[in-house]
Amino acid sequence: MTAVKSACRWGGMLNRQWRRNSAALQEGSMSIKHVVVQAAGKAEDARRIAMAVDLANRCEATLGGVFLEPAPPWLFVGADLAAPAALADLTESHRKAVQTASAAARANLEAAAQGKSFEWRQVDGSAPTALAEVAREADLLFMAGPPLTSRDGVFAPADAVALTAGAPIIAVPETATGTCVGHRVLVAWNGARESARALRDALPLLQRAAQVDGVIVDHPEAARDGERVLKAFLQRHGCPAINVIRLPAGGRHASEVILQHAAHVVQADLIVMGLYGHSRLREFVLGGVSRDMLDDSPIPLLLSH
Repeated sequence: MTAVKSACRWGGMLNRQWRRNSAALQEGSMSIKHVVVQAAGKAEDARRIAMAVDLANRCEATLGGVFLEPAPPWLFVGADLAAPAALADLTESHRKAVQTASAAARANLEAAAQGKSFEWRQVDGSAPTALAEVAREADLLFMAGPPLTSRDGVFAPADAVALTAGAPIIAVPETATGTCVGHRVLVAWNGARESARALRDALPLLQRAAQVDGVIVDHPEAARDGERVLKAFLQRHGCPAINVIRLPAGGRHASEVILQHAAHVVQADLIVMGLYGHSRLREFVLGGVSRDMLDDSPIPLLLSH
């Protein structure tokens, strides 16, 4: 009898340990362990860096900073059009400017980190591929929204990075007002592949959020059973305070409906959205939800494709 009780106790211990291990394994697969933020050495860095540091602290994640080195000036004036002496002066002036900006960017991150250690990298900003590679190594990359990453010799716009990274990024517009993200999150849902990808990439944030709202803009391409599907998915993954609503477009652009609901109804600090359900060229020429959201949103966007 004693042996039976002992076996039962041992079996119970193993079962509890298995459940703990399973929970830990599941949590590990849905956690944020490394947060990277793009810093440019400008005043616009402040909110973006504050958001990244806050999230890294909340998630007990490691922190990284990345500086995008601007393209050299001869890409704009043309090496063949400049005299050798003038080209040498431009090159030296560019080197010093990059060095100064990089040092300022690192100092901004160091001040915000308040003693928290961080990794620092400087990469080529003349194409989105280098920043996309950085994003692939991170669980989440905070970067500037338009137009900061498409001016001053830096050509790594948020949509191009998100399209090529295969990893989620958070694009923080210059007009953002908060210093943290992930407390009140709005999911823009249409049932498409890109929307589903963004939803899964955002799960570590959604599971930690105090409030998660979903919005479906009613139009012919909207998911017919979207409310039930989205709510059931979020509930299965333990997301709290879920509210999903379908809103009529009423002749307005979908982006306008989403932003109005995000800013004035649920007061979201982050919007989760899939990127470019249509081709990027088509949206650039004809317009579309992704393009409008990138151009108009005052709220940080978690982008995934």
